Amino acid sequence: MTPFLEKALAVFESGKLLDVEYRIQNLKALYAWIQEQESEIEKALFADLAKSNHEAFMTEIGIALSEISYVKKHLKKWARQQPVKTPLSLFPAKSYKLYRPYGPVLILSPWNYPFLLAVEPLISAISAGNSAVVKPSLKTPHVSNLLLKLAEEVFPNGDVQVALGNHALADTLLSEPFRLIFFTGSPNVGRHVMELASRNLTPVVLELGGKSPCVVDESANLELAAQRITFGKLTNAGQTCIAPDFLYVQKSVKQKLEALLVKAFKAFAPQGANTETLANIIDFPHLQRLQNLVQNEKVLLGGKASGKKFAPTLLSDVAWDSPVMQQEIFGPILPILSFESEAEMLAKLQTLPHPLAFYVFTSNKKRVQNIQRELHFGGMCVNDTLMQIGSPELPFGGVGNSGMGRYHGEAGFKTFSHEESVLERGTWLDLDFRYPPFTDAKKKLVHFFLK
Repeated sequence: MTPFLEKALAVFESGKLLDVEYRIQNLKALYAWIQEQESEIEKALFADLAKSNHEAFMTEIGIALSEISYVKKHLKKWARQQPVKTPLSLFPAKSYKLYRPYGPVLILSPWNYPFLLAVEPLISAISAGNSAVVKPSLKTPHVSNLLLKLAEEVFPNGDVQVALGNHALADTLLSEPFRLIFFTGSPNVGRHVMELASRNLTPVVLELGGKSPCVVDESANLELAAQRITFGKLTNAGQTCIAPDFLYVQKSVKQKLEALLVKAFKAFAPQGANTETLANIIDFPHLQRLQNLVQNEKVLLGGKASGKKFAPTLLSDVAWDSPVMQQEIFGPILPILSFESEAEMLAKLQTLPHPLAFYVFTSNKKRVQNIQRELHFGGMCVNDTLMQIGSPELPFGGVGNSGMGRYHGEAGFKTFSHEESVLERGTWLDLDFRYPPFTDAKKKLVHFFLK
């Protein structure tokens, strides 16, 4: 057993994390630290990904602060004993549910939102009363070192630890008997995480990705759609698990929408790949991968790299079997495909793996209902992109290839808690229909209670 798990287990077994007030104090301390270190977090995010201060606060720091505020406000209510109804057949009795922490949990966070996607699941883990070990990505060393500083300064007693190291350390931690493992990353790595966790029968939460569609029909507000699609695609240079991965537009409005998208892309990144506020691509292998994806495609805009940045790129008339449609893009490239009818659109999307997010721009309420009935996805946003992640009332997570498990707000508290069922029977009355001898009268009572 590594020192990380040993310490996490000792902290949990001390019993202090069972105290809800203690958890709230930890959340308050975390909130205060993030506020105090805001400029340092922004510097670290710029050093690792060239994120502007505006984008760093809007997409990472601010969301983390908002999540803590929401959880602090509601935690006492969530942690209470939850009474439920008791069947008449069990009278006299009362029934209720308890939410108990799992114990030491492991959080594996990715590089694309290296601060938020380490801290947000950590907030859920703390709220539920777990001790935690966070293993951040090697690709974002400045943020990872800042997370280590966070753990040392906010949680000096070891309630939260940060483990810095390579893939070998990650595999070692995954092979240990943590009580829960939370992973954010690609489906391929998610399979590896699940395989290692299965050896200890450790439950896993997998927050993955996939090719999230963005459908635009002829009834949509096209100018607004172009603005909001551009925001969703180019935030963090497209390195977002819920970014619209491809655009599926009705043929009757395709040409007009393409012109509006060219305009919106240019406004977002007026210098193309040289736009200062455009985030970096994480490394040169990813840059080369993006460059390969646009080869032999009809490029409306962009398509070139400069340094560690890749120009916002629009591809028109893309074929379903083209390389850019065979993998999650995870970059500022938007392929455009078209459909004639709703039936054609639904039939095609039904053949694809379930995405983490689904976007539709339309004023046709019936179309929204048809999509909800016919297709499966982690979450849906109508007439916007990315913004569903901003509500702590909405559980976040995938389905099938895009993941399993939910978090944010109460969903995160429940994910990091074991829901225990309790039945308390009274002793002042004991109906004897379950004991022999089994008479016809007793059989009638059983039928009365259980049919």
